[in-house]
Amino acid sequence: MLVGVVGLPIAWLAAAAIGAVAAGSSGLDAAMLPTALRETSLLMLWVGAITACVGLLAAWLVTLFEFPGRRLFEWALILPLAVPTYLAAYGWVEFLGFTGPVQQMVRAIAGAQTQRDYWFPDIRSNTGAAIVLSMVLYPYVYVACRSFFLMQSGSINNAARTLGASGLRTFFAVTLPLSRPPIVVGVTLAMMEVVNDLGAVEYFGVNSLTAVIYSTWINRGNFGGAAQLAVTVVLIIALLILAEQRARRARAYHMHRDSRVAPAREPLTRGQAVAAIGFCTTLLALGFGIPVGQLAYLALRNIKPEAASLTVQAGLTTLTLALAGAVITVAIGLFAARQSGPRAHPAAPGAIRLATLGYAIPGTVLALGLLQPLGATDLALNRLTLWLIDWRPGLILSGSMAALLYVYAIRFLAVSHGTLDAAMKKRGDTMLDAGRVLGVRGLALFWRVDLPTLTPAILSAAMLVFVEIVKELPATLLLRPLGVETLATVVYARANASQFAEAAPPALAIVLVGLIPVILATHWSGKRNT
Repeated sequence: MLVGVVGLPIAWLAAAAIGAVAAGSSGLDAAMLPTALRETSLLMLWVGAITACVGLLAAWLVTLFEFPGRRLFEWALILPLAVPTYLAAYGWVEFLGFTGPVQQMVRAIAGAQTQRDYWFPDIRSNTGAAIVLSMVLYPYVYVACRSFFLMQSGSINNAARTLGASGLRTFFAVTLPLSRPPIVVGVTLAMMEVVNDLGAVEYFGVNSLTAVIYSTWINRGNFGGAAQLAVTVVLIIALLILAEQRARRARAYHMHRDSRVAPAREPLTRGQAVAAIGFCTTLLALGFGIPVGQLAYLALRNIKPEAASLTVQAGLTTLTLALAGAVITVAIGLFAARQSGPRAHPAAPGAIRLATLGYAIPGTVLALGLLQPLGATDLALNRLTLWLIDWRPGLILSGSMAALLYVYAIRFLAVSHGTLDAAMKKRGDTMLDAGRVLGVRGLALFWRVDLPTLTPAILSAAMLVFVEIVKELPATLLLRPLGVETLATVVYARANASQFAEAAPPALAIVLVGLIPVILATHWSGKRNT
């Protein structure tokens, strides 16, 4: 049943795509498709290459070498994950735009008055999108590679150094080949974010598949064509998932090596330390400092009652949706995690894996797949109530908060299930078995033993889902009720209307909420290392 509920959007899109082909209407013949495929592929490749290089190098430096500030950079380099891609795009465009501080300084130095008097690269381009997205998404590679280096036996690098290999040669001959699995894992996650993104690519003017799906449905009203494009995106995501799973199997092989010898950190010379500090500082500034600093500057400049009222109203709506979505999603995740234990049905693990694939599918695709089935359900309910009591309730599911909560549950089920499933496996069944021996069964066992032991994991899962819902843009944009604004949709609307100063306070609020899991992860990591 869970697989059916979660898989409804994809099944409906597949049926709509096939129906469009049978009717002779094909969105795949659209003139924009070749361009969308080309630009999406190039953006994915550029982001993959840049994140792989900078993420690997940063992890290599902070894990295997000792230099001033290393402990600070070790956790600070994760901070860009708190910045949604669309906010990074808005912040960078404001920073490098005509009215931004950089071009103001250029005009002051050159004595220029208008943009025709000097040349400055346009950040709103495919190249600008690749660089900005890479600076926000490199932590996926950084975290994967850093975890790998910490778990990898230090004896491998020690053996290479004993044989006379320099640090650079050891990196290319030993570290880089062994790091291919975590690099693939991190790059795959970064590429999935690129495919899922709507706000950033649209703002940069990139004709990505997700942006074309949105315009095909909203601007052209062609649901069949949009469905075909959405199915194409799902196939691309499926290929990325297969690549990531293969890399995880390869990584598991390397992880099982002897790790009793911890990776030794080699002190860097003064020149090398300066270069390492400069690289890490630049990376942190590009991914977090500049976009967040620009947001804070604009927010402080725009402290007005109207801006505060807008942020508070959108914040309350966002808070309501995020809390309700977190409760529902965690409840479903807990149910799914309890079905995958040792006493579970043999088919349960496979079904749960299918049910948790929603996190890999773009929010635009999921929202598009829910529009028609929810509308058809509302129509059937209205006809039924009209026949029974001569009354039409109107829109119950589509165009309501229920639709948003539904898509949030599908989209972020993997987050809650993964956290709870890991906690249940770590706890084991010993305490539950002891409760059964003492005569506690059924619901009493759940309330008295199961739930109290899982409370930390439940709170962690709820917090993660809460943050993800606050940052979610594409699905909220398509399914929100008329007149309902969240922090993300306010930022999107104001930025696209060139009113980014008004969008800065809610944008900064989103970033501050996004910092919660980063701070907690750092706190827990520090506890484990002490």
